[in-house]
Amino acid sequence: MEFYRPMSCWTLLGLPVTADTRTIKRHYAKLLKQTRPDEDPQGFQRLREAYEQALAHKDWEQSQPLETDTGHGPAASEPVLSTLSPVQRAAVLLKELHVEQLDQRYQQAQEQDCAYEFELALLRHCVERPAQADAVLHWGFEHLRWMSAWQRLDLPEYLVLELQQQLYQQVQAPLAAALQARDETAFLQAYAQRSAHPWLLHLQHRQWFNHWLAQLLADSPYWSVTIFQTLCAGQGWRSAADNPCPEELWPRLLKRHKAPLYLARQQQLASEPPMTPEHRAARLLLAPLSFSQRRAWARHLGTRDWEACHKLAASLAADYPDIAAGMPAGNPYFWRDWEHAIDSWPMLLGVLLACLAGAVGQYSGQDASPWEIVGVTLVWSLCFCAAGEGLQRLWQPLSQRLLPWDERLSRRLPRRHVPYHGVLLIGDLLPALLLAGLLGAVLHPLATPVYLGVQLLVALARQRRIDPLSAWQRINPWPRRLLLGTGLILLVAAIATLKWFDERHTAGRYQGLQPWTERLCARMPAQVAECAAPATEAQWYPKEARP
Repeated sequence: MEFYRPMSCWTLLGLPVTADTRTIKRHYAKLLKQTRPDEDPQGFQRLREAYEQALAHKDWEQSQPLETDTGHGPAASEPVLSTLSPVQRAAVLLKELHVEQLDQRYQQAQEQDCAYEFELALLRHCVERPAQADAVLHWGFEHLRWMSAWQRLDLPEYLVLELQQQLYQQVQAPLAAALQARDETAFLQAYAQRSAHPWLLHLQHRQWFNHWLAQLLADSPYWSVTIFQTLCAGQGWRSAADNPCPEELWPRLLKRHKAPLYLARQQQLASEPPMTPEHRAARLLLAPLSFSQRRAWARHLGTRDWEACHKLAASLAADYPDIAAGMPAGNPYFWRDWEHAIDSWPMLLGVLLACLAGAVGQYSGQDASPWEIVGVTLVWSLCFCAAGEGLQRLWQPLSQRLLPWDERLSRRLPRRHVPYHGVLLIGDLLPALLLAGLLGAVLHPLATPVYLGVQLLVALARQRRIDPLSAWQRINPWPRRLLLGTGLILLVAAIATLKWFDERHTAGRYQGLQPWTERLCARMPAQVAECAAPATEAQWYPKEARP
């Protein structure tokens, strides 16, 4: 079966085989305007080689009648070959060439001083027709030492690189496809076929293959202990000074190899009492909790706990993509907004309403105006909010140290959920009771049930199921800050409005301080019209004299 015909130049030139020499030259000049050597040197080189090959083929066709006229003997053919160029002589040897004749024709090419042109034509054939070039490639690897340190240095670089890329792709495709399909057997079979590629034995390509395998295994979401052990045996990977595995990838591979033990350890920590930050981080990320339950547990975490969460989440994202994909929203950092969330708003809301109830209960029977009650409420709210915030900051370190015992005590509370799903006795109830008692003692007994009622309603509201993709905790920080700033602006505007209304109904410095008879009619006859009773608003509240 014929494997090569020197016609690939016609495809590159875009001309039929029947084109004459004049047409070839004119079309080549036209293509030169599109492929300039300063813009595309490799393309220009390919075009030039195709042009020379086409002209050589035409010269060879014109020399055929001379060969027929002079006979077929060796003595008659030698003068004809001597008149041909090396490209033409190589074209003659490649005419009607079969694989079985490669050794003989290459020896003739060496004798006729056209071995380079012969090898270049074979190389171009392998690059342009990879599906038909297996036999030629094996012959080239064996006799011409292609893809080794001993191949010809004057071969076109673009052809060598293109052939190398094709060979690399042949090795990569089955291995990458098997690993992506999580087919352990197919991967091992494809890896065993590496011996069918003799060029992989050379140092340059062996190093490339070794590095590519390590990178493929480190980046793949699928991990197989059998595949890793097979590659370690086949590539010589080991924990030693002369380890051929890339230095930056070996720790990652070892970490993934030990992943089952590490994951089992973290899951065990998640099920144990929260004695350390590692326990609490494992519970938040790996315990079988709903999103709402995770959010409730996150309210009891401190600075060291969040540091442990960062470390564990980074490890899960890098080495356990399957576990990370099963977390809320498919993200091991689903808790990131909770780290800096403002969780004291239930306390602030409860203090504000409790102060309002206490002010109403204390001043309602003393003919106090609503604006006076509002003013007292704001003053007391500021004081108790500061006290409550300080109490929380002091209480949190103590409650974290007592968290295991807090859970044990909280299990005895009459509730339907396990302790870390809701309120803890030491961490939540005691500070709430302490602040509620302080409000009742200072303001009014009515403030205590109001504050406790607000905290109870908030606790019940937090038991609802939260969607991880649309929850408030996943809002962008900038909109959240905008909403907080808007709320503060509205609060200031409300206080200013109340003050404005209060000033409209308040007597001035010199208004309404004395009875009207003393101010207007103390020394005037009673029959004077201005002294008639009752006094008008203008008489009782005259305009103040401005200094």
